[in-house]
Amino acid sequence: MRQRNVPFITAIIATVLAAGLAVWNSTRALPLLASIEGFTVDARFRMRGPRKPATDRIVIVGLDDATRKETATLQSRRGYATLIDAISAYRPKLIALDVFFSPAEQFLSREVTEQVRAVTASPPTNTPERAVLERVAEEIRGDELLAEAIAKSGRVVLAAYVIPGVPDPEPVEPPGLERARHGEVADAGGGGQLRPQSGAGVIASLPMLTAAQLGAGLVNTLRDEDGVTRHMPLDVEYGGRHYMPLGLAVALIEQGTPGKTRYVVGGSTLTAGRTRLPLSADASLLLDPLGKKQIEHISAYDVLTGTVPREKLEGKLVFVGQTFAASDKVATPLDQAADGIELHATLAENILTGRILRSTGTLATVGAVLLLGLVVAAAQLRRIRRRAWVPPLVSLAAITAYCALSLALFASGTVIAVASPVLLTLGVLVIATVSGLATEGREKAHLRGVFSQYVSRSVVDRILENPSRAKLGGERKNLTVLFSDIRGFSHVAERMQPEELASFLHEYLTPMTDLVLASGGMLDKYIGDAIMAIWGAPVDSPHHATQACDVALRMQDALVELNRKWVLAGKAPVAIGIGINTGAMAVGNMGSEARFEYTVLGDAVNQGARLEALTKEYGVGILVGEATAQAAGDRFLFRELDLVRVKGRATAIPVFELVGRAGTSDPTFARALALYRNREFTEARRVFATLPDDPAAAVMASRCDDLAATPPPSDWDGVYDQRSK
Repeated sequence: MRQRNVPFITAIIATVLAAGLAVWNSTRALPLLASIEGFTVDARFRMRGPRKPATDRIVIVGLDDATRKETATLQSRRGYATLIDAISAYRPKLIALDVFFSPAEQFLSREVTEQVRAVTASPPTNTPERAVLERVAEEIRGDELLAEAIAKSGRVVLAAYVIPGVPDPEPVEPPGLERARHGEVADAGGGGQLRPQSGAGVIASLPMLTAAQLGAGLVNTLRDEDGVTRHMPLDVEYGGRHYMPLGLAVALIEQGTPGKTRYVVGGSTLTAGRTRLPLSADASLLLDPLGKKQIEHISAYDVLTGTVPREKLEGKLVFVGQTFAASDKVATPLDQAADGIELHATLAENILTGRILRSTGTLATVGAVLLLGLVVAAAQLRRIRRRAWVPPLVSLAAITAYCALSLALFASGTVIAVASPVLLTLGVLVIATVSGLATEGREKAHLRGVFSQYVSRSVVDRILENPSRAKLGGERKNLTVLFSDIRGFSHVAERMQPEELASFLHEYLTPMTDLVLASGGMLDKYIGDAIMAIWGAPVDSPHHATQACDVALRMQDALVELNRKWVLAGKAPVAIGIGINTGAMAVGNMGSEARFEYTVLGDAVNQGARLEALTKEYGVGILVGEATAQAAGDRFLFRELDLVRVKGRATAIPVFELVGRAGTSDPTFARALALYRNREFTEARRVFATLPDDPAAAVMASRCDDLAATPPPSDWDGVYDQRSK
């Protein structure tokens, strides 16, 4: 009865459970798996390395350390107005400001500010005090100057920020924020993890500033649990309205389709102009970061001083933000301290150049888990699981190939999940391995119980080292079988008491069995005084015929020693006959569901038994079949005795006597046998008679007498029909 492959079954069950966990993770986003997945994405970015922008139209003007050191103007709205004027002088396509101008600039208290404005609005005087007040009034006009600069430029896109939190029950949309709304939006209330984040309020610039803006966009970002920013939200909800990020707003203006988006809330895509963008959790897009300072950075100080070549900014999309060392730093897969403005510039670059990373989604992830899990399960099949290290090696090779595939696909912009398939597959492997270890002991104990009584300890150890060597189900193999029997055992047994007979058999069978086991053979069974042994199974041996012949000669030698001891003890000596045959046999567990044994079956086995019986008719010790003589011929001396039609067979077979070890043979018997087959019975009888101490020659000589007296028919084929069985 074939045992169940417990590790295989366990691996299949674990694979199904792993696939279910992958589905659950796609809806719940387990924090640990999400963090590890983020790490694998970062690793792919790092292996790819930084890349150059696919367009030179995006530039970052940074409020860097040099700007802060050399000028104080950017500490006020007047300073930003000056910067906008300076950038506008280079005639860029647009200017996107990652800066909020809210609330109103306030150098003095509100009361003093109103008083200064009232005084300077009255008819002018030439007093020193009036001159000072007019200078103060000019200094506190920062908001008005900035609004004038924005209006004069006509290229400015202002930022806003939706504050995360519980939505305001009575939300108010700040003036100008409508310019950041998505174009066409439908919301059916679904979407789960794909739904955008919502906010409790908005930080936006003053209405007097937004009134003159070209466009608007949010500067909200998303940070994963490990603090790395990998995604940018393409939509944030506030007060039932949906707003786009700054980078997307800039890209749409550049494409000539400002605000033209179509979005179904909770859907997996968002259409922006002519581009369909894939969405992941929180309605975000996986960024394709370029790397540290890959987008050209220009110091705001150089712009203010006019030292920047015109072609650096003319016609460009200019993103303005803080780049000094201690402000607005974010971690990205390629830069642990990237400037925040780079995220918005990168989003615009990705959209405008089509460098969009697309994730394969839940179905592909579950498919990967199933595929890898099935590889692990397949590695548990007995024909593969020949060594304990083979299943882990096959499984790890499959995981390695999957990781290599993830790198190849990543290079083309496709992101497949790695953490879930790999970790869940490793889980399946661990479960299957533990199951295998748990059942291996029982399997080895079973194998030891099956074979320990039939083969030597060293062979048992080889079987336990590689159980696949011993198939417990039937299989066809080329083997050698040996049968030995004590001549006239019935008469021997009649002269002994049962206890004496048992002792005699023990004394005889022990050395004979030891010879079989020591040679690597398998004791198949005892049949009374008879021994049946096999070579070539359960462990393969290319020299099974040679091993059997060697053991047969050693059995005859051992019997000489036993007879010498028995004669000294007053017992009669005995003789044994041995038959050996080689051929195709069915080997394995044979029997019923209730009881079975490991043995061999087949015509070649039956021939071996018939050869043993023939030894009595020819008076020789060892007879072998033709295949055995051919396979072991180089090591031993054989002579052909006759063509015999054994019991139960219609066709004749040549039988050979195993004479001894390799050496020079006497050709006399062969010459006589040739005369016999040529119907020259008288001459054949004369030649056989020249071998007086040869029992087989005596048998053949007697047969020649009979055939000479009664000649056989003309179609006689020289075949002898076996009489005994």
